[in-house]
Amino acid sequence: MELNEIQTEAIAHATLAAAHQELRSVGAGTPVVLLPGGYTAHTMEHLLAAPARKKGTTVLNDAESFIAVVNDQKGENTRLFSTIEPPTFTAVFNHTAQGTGWGDHRAHYATPLAPEWKAWTGMDGKKANQVELAQFIENNLIDVVFIDKNAQSAVVGEVGSPDGATLLEVCRTLEAKKKVDFKSAIRLTDGSTQFTYDEDVQGSARQGQLAVPEQFSLGIPVFENGDKYRVDVRLRYRISDGGGLVMWLELIRPHKTIEHAVKELRAAIAAATDLQILNGAPSK
Repeated sequence: MELNEIQTEAIAHATLAAAHQELRSVGAGTPVVLLPGGYTAHTMEHLLAAPARKKGTTVLNDAESFIAVVNDQKGENTRLFSTIEPPTFTAVFNHTAQGTGWGDHRAHYATPLAPEWKAWTGMDGKKANQVELAQFIENNLIDVVFIDKNAQSAVVGEVGSPDGATLLEVCRTLEAKKKVDFKSAIRLTDGSTQFTYDEDVQGSARQGQLAVPEQFSLGIPVFENGDKYRVDVRLRYRISDGGGLVMWLELIRPHKTIEHAVKELRAAIAAATDLQILNGAPSK
């Protein structure tokens, strides 16, 4: 539809009026421009040689990279924040503690968990038969560390941990006894649990015994490419009415291990950046 002379003149007047709008301020001095309906204001920042200011969030995958970016971008308005659950580190470079800052120029390190940590915590409390659990332990046997309770450096009253070879033998015995009927379990003086079972050997019933350690220890990193920490694991069990053995792992206070790992990482990042780390998350 063609515009008549009156409509064309109206549009021309509206366009001219929009082009001559003056800046006004509202509230604490925020600049605004009032435009007639149907008009939109566009920024032309992309025509500048460089952006008017820095903004955006850089996402890092390890502590060394996070430290490098913070040291490169930090200034008097930089603040560092960290949380434990989930483990995160965030740098806000335009925070401005004494006034107001945009807070939109940041670096973020989400401290990804190590595959070993995710594997073992993924089995925490997960019930399985003895074969399934034994196969999991055997596949991750490299993470098992030996703790000698009789060593001079041992803590008084500390429970020892079997070495990998001993635990491997237990796992293979558990795998071989998948068709036996477990009858009872008693705790021995050395802290292990002795199971009594009935086994059918060539048509004859035979009673046997199997000793399983009460707990063992791991040496695994909490974060990818991070330091290893000791985590103690209890072996739990239940004998079912049909003589089957239900077993599961119980990691001992894994949340304290994460807390300790985050605090150590905080200390390292604070020392490397010469910045205080605040316990919490920045406002969005």
